[in-house]
Order: sequence, then C-alpha cells, then structure tokens
Amino acid sequence: MMKLAYPIATPEVRAAILGAKGPLEEILPALRDAGYDGIEPFVADPAKFPSEAWARAVERSGLTVVAVGTGPCVFDDALSFTAEDASTRRSAIHRAKAVTRFAARFGAQVNIGKLRGEVGTMRSEVAWQRMHAALTEVCAEAAQHGIAVTLEPQGRPTIDNLNTTRSALDFIARLALPNLKVMLDTFHMAVAGEDIAAEMRAVAASGQLLHVHFADTGRKTPGEGEIDFGSAWAALRAAGYQRAITLEIKQEPDALAAARRAAQYLRSHLTS
Repeated sequence: MMKLAYPIATPEVRAAILGAKGPLEEILPALRDAGYDGIEPFVADPAKFPSEAWARAVERSGLTVVAVGTGPCVFDDALSFTAEDASTRRSAIHRAKAVTRFAARFGAQVNIGKLRGEVGTMRSEVAWQRMHAALTEVCAEAAQHGIAVTLEPQGRPTIDNLNTTRSALDFIARLALPNLKVMLDTFHMAVAGEDIAAEMRAVAASGQLLHVHFADTGRKTPGEGEIDFGSAWAALRAAGYQRAITLEIKQEPDALAAARRAAQYLRSHLTS
C-alpha cells in the first residue's frame, strides 16, 4: 500500500516551505494522528542542527523518513550546480553530499530540484556539463551509502530545464548513473500539460519512479483544484508503485490544518 508523507523543515531552515515548521514534539504527533506514515525533511545544512538527536526523535515518533529534499539549500543559501561562481558550485556539491549523508541515516533518497541550477541561453552547454559533473559526484557519494538520488522535473517558471517527465528521463538515460532515478510532482506535471496518469503509469512500470509529490493546481490541497487524483492514484497502483506520496501544498490556513485536510481527502477518496 502506498504511504502518505508530509514535508517538514529541519531546524536550521530559514525560508518558508510548502510544509510544516516548528517543534518536532508538536508536529510529529499531529501528523501521525492525521494519518501520515512518514515525513520528508527539507534540509538546508545538516551541520547547523543536532541531526542525530533530530533523527532519534523522528524514530521515536513511529514515522519514517521517505525522502530528503534539498530546496532550502537554494532558498536559504543561493547554491546551485550551475552557478557562474566556482566556489558557489563547489559549495553546492559539498552541501548536497552532506544532505546525502543525512539521508543515508534513514536509508532515504535525496531529491534534487532547483539545486541542479539554471541553464540559461548563454553558455548553456557549459551549464549542462556542470550539472552532469555535479550529479555524477553526488550520485557517487549516495552509492557509497547505498541510497539513490532522484531528479525532479519542474515546470517553468520554477526552472528553465528538464521541465517535463520525458526530458528528465532522457537526461537520466544519457548520464547512465545507476542510482539516479526520477521523482514526479503532479503540480509541475500539470504546468507542463502532461497526461499525469499516463506518465505516472509508464514511469512507475519502468522502475524509474522512486518518489511522488501530490499537489493540485495552484499548489492547492488535492481535490480543491483541477487535477484528477483518482486517475493518478489508480495509475500508480496499477503499475505496482508501493512507495510514498508526499503532499507538497500551500499551508492554508496553517500547516497542520492543511495536512489534516489533505490526508482526509486522500484516505477517504483514494485508498479504498
């Protein structure tokens, strides 16, 4: 059975996230009581908080870490694999490796979205080379710890590259890194005008799909926008997907209210 997860910020994260922020002793029981099986930490820098104590608190809660997100590395510290400044690129790779080691503590994969960086129109081939080199290095670190790296296609204007499922899969095939896989986000798939159910069915059946984010159009809670989540859920189930779905949605009116509303919709409409 597919598991439900919710994003939470680790303590050092400064930027707002599409998930919960605050004391674990409040967030984790509330998410568990709402029907969640796990969490997806969004991390800026594991060196800036007591990560082992944090990990033990999560384990005591009974929730599992299903994946680890790297978005705050970009939003808090402006890091990217394709930055013009060499020291920024190096810092981005070092940070991604640190997050990888943090994820390995839970046996979870690391998700790469905006951290891969922009390509632009000037010197685009150089940017692609930088992205390729960085992902190769980060995947090598992940392989040492027996975990995967997942690449998230994201629509414009979020980022200027790998905007569709097919483009991300083609890029992954060219890199030929055994532990580089794909994650899919319904919000970005809708922005790209994709047939969400068909793409999810195909990618899940291929064995390339390691993680999924659910959000409706406008990052609304599923069921409050235009996406057919019944078809998406059925497609994943038909393809044998048994991993987690993280709800990356607007925190309205607040994080825990949004989490409860999303879990109630998915549990009541899709899991039967």
